[in-house]
Amino acid sequence: MVSWSDSESTDGSGAQYISSDDSPLKIPAIIDEPSFEGLADDLNVICEHGNPGRKYVAFEGISTGRRFIACATEGVGNCGLVQWVDEHWPEDLQNAIHKLWLMYEHSQHENKMACLEHSSTVHNLTQQKKEL
Repeated sequence: MVSWSDSESTDGSGAQYISSDDSPLKIPAIIDEPSFEGLADDLNVICEHGNPGRKYVAFEGISTGRRFIACATEGVGNCGLVQWVDEHWPEDLQNAIHKLWLMYEHSQHENKMACLEHSSTVHNLTQQKKEL
């Protein structure tokens, strides 16, 4: 789990060090957002590798659109999600976003099934043509 260091001051002047236990948290899928990208030097958030986090915008589930800071260290084990910048969305918005994701997943499933059916039809027609 993510935990804040007890040695941090509460006056906001020091960097916030974040650490996690042996099980790193899953970082959500992201979307490009030019207004919130790059290293989070300005937010004074440091991951357990001792480096500033990177700014991201979530594109997954009910957290879609929420900004967060995650470990930016490459080539080593990810220390997991560092810090959410935005609060949780209101419940009615979470429900709407959840419904949209369900509709998207259903549409994806229907498209895959249509492709399989089309592929099967093409295969059957090809076999029939060979038999002629």
